[in-house]
Amino acid sequence: ISDIDGQVTKLVKNYRSHSALLALPSRLFYHRELEVCADPKVVTSLLGWEKLPRKGFPLVFHGVRGTEAREGRSPSWFNPTEAVQVMRYCCLLARSVSSQVSAGDIGVITPYRKQVPAR
Repeated sequence: ISDIDGQVTKLVKNYRSHSALLALPSRLFYHRELEVCADPKVVTSLLGWEKLPRKGFPLVFHGVRGTEAREGRSPSWFNPTEAVQVMRYCCLLARSVSSQVSAGDIGVITPYRKQVPAR
């Protein structure tokens, strides 16, 4: 929802995610109005990936025990253990025999800038 000059705009079209990933936020935050507009060929391309805990559901939760750190006086924090795990998944995706995923196709969402893999 965006408020510009007193006008409210609700963005309801999602062009990136598989419908299974949008079902919960659509119900909880969008009164079931969230529309799946992503290319089915793209969002279903990894449904058979060997690292998925549940085939057909394109989401991995991976708990990592690590410690937050920062360099010198930098206000920015990072978690080296999490960063390494993210890089492992990125490499597995890019090297997967079952799909053609390029590094440019991979997005990393993190609160720590230092955990975003270099391109």
